[in-house]
Amino acid sequence: MGKITGLYRYRLGDVVKVMGFHNSTPELKFVRRSTLLLNINIDKNTEKDLQLAVEAAAKLLAEEKLEVVDFSSHVDLSEEPGHYVIFWEISGEASEELLQECCNCLDKSFVDAGYTSSRKVNCIGALELRVVRRGTFQKILDHYLGLGTAVSQYKTPRCVGPTNAMVLQILSENVVNNYLSTAF
Repeated sequence: MGKITGLYRYRLGDVVKVMGFHNSTPELKFVRRSTLLLNINIDKNTEKDLQLAVEAAAKLLAEEKLEVVDFSSHVDLSEEPGHYVIFWEISGEASEELLQECCNCLDKSFVDAGYTSSRKVNCIGALELRVVRRGTFQKILDHYLGLGTAVSQYKTPRCVGPTNAMVLQILSENVVNNYLSTAF
């Protein structure tokens, strides 16, 4: 009975990982809530939290007459500890220094206590900003249109997970620069 203690806390749609089996009973590891966009440890960041972080960092670009054309995110669990990846398409050329500053600003703008404490003790790795080529988000739109999505129904995916492997591939193939946060 000790293996399933706390199971009542799971919600329908929560993402879990089967870590193994005890006899025929799966041993589950909680991954994230279905309603949360970005979640690795005890952090709980929604689409609104992501939007606010991007808006805060975009103010730094605006000082140089640049803007974020579009953005998305991804939780990269390929290495321990996992970390947030933010993809940006920007309107022009920004200096390395400015983009590093934007990366640090993004990281500091996630104000969820679980995120900041997890970053400070390295349970969540440094946030990564990946700048993509101009036209990358148009390629994503074209991909969805090819699948039969109506233009009027399309919304840029704000978080790309395992179910959007093709979108993650498009983003990854178009990265021109990446920056790791030094904020914590």
